[in-house]
Amino acid sequence: MNFDNYLFRPHAIVNIMGGIPKPLTENQENTLSDLKKRYDDGEKPLTEKQLSTLGGLLARKNEKCKLTDGSKKYLERLVYETLTKRSSRVKNKYTDKGIQGEDKSFTTYSRYIDKLMLKNKIRKENDYFSGECDNAQAKIRDIKTSWSYETFPLTDSKIKNKGYEWQLDCYMDLWGLKEAELIYVLIDTPSRLLEDELRKLDWKFFLFNQDAVIKGDKEKELVVETICNHIFTTQGLTEFIETTSFNIELSWFEGVFVEIPEEMRVKVFRHEYCEVRNNQLKEMVGLARKYMNEVLMSIPENQKRLVELIDKKAA
Repeated sequence: MNFDNYLFRPHAIVNIMGGIPKPLTENQENTLSDLKKRYDDGEKPLTEKQLSTLGGLLARKNEKCKLTDGSKKYLERLVYETLTKRSSRVKNKYTDKGIQGEDKSFTTYSRYIDKLMLKNKIRKENDYFSGECDNAQAKIRDIKTSWSYETFPLTDSKIKNKGYEWQLDCYMDLWGLKEAELIYVLIDTPSRLLEDELRKLDWKFFLFNQDAVIKGDKEKELVVETICNHIFTTQGLTEFIETTSFNIELSWFEGVFVEIPEEMRVKVFRHEYCEVRNNQLKEMVGLARKYMNEVLMSIPENQKRLVELIDKKAA
């Protein structure tokens, strides 16, 4: 058994990408070019300070990819998870809404672009990655269902989560496409998840009495604010109030609740294929596989027996 051909999942690839050298800025590139030209020509010798600057810029320019300590810890855990056939998947309210709201987010985005978008159900593999993108109709599309109004990137102009960029890069490599989109969609939070939020607030601030009736105006304001940050349609608000176990009245939202148009609840960020980034991805996969093999060879003798059992079972 070894990890020579281990395939990384796009959603988790960010865990090994921390050791990518930062590229030089445009000004630094120009400085490097000017200093190198002067040094090569030899007509006007560089000062000691300029020589130091040239050496520093060349070192940064030629810096190699490496695994960070954080990446190594991740890979160590990955080796043991593979050996023991266990995994530690992230489970929280954010992923819960994403899973429960996937179909609704797809439908919302389809209406937004006035084109039917179908959920991709094909998993692809190549020599480096194994993944299943959300949609690959002419370009890669990855849809993220925002947890609440506060987490929706309404005013952002670029992708802030670098992990999502690397994820799109992996999908473009798998499908052989050169364009990708990261799409955030803001939909009503499912009632069960919103009730959980209110319940947590109640535990913390004692909002309701034993009969689930609100205690006062301040508590009411907090409840209204929380619901408005999770419900964005009049229909969704009405349905939640009709079904919730808390005694909440529709009149509380008069003059407060504003329905957010669907076109304001979709945010699209475009991302293009970059050969440099693609090469960096594959270089990091190579480093990761090498380190995983080192971890495998360093495990205690009693755990090596587990490897032998796995190999024997696979034979």
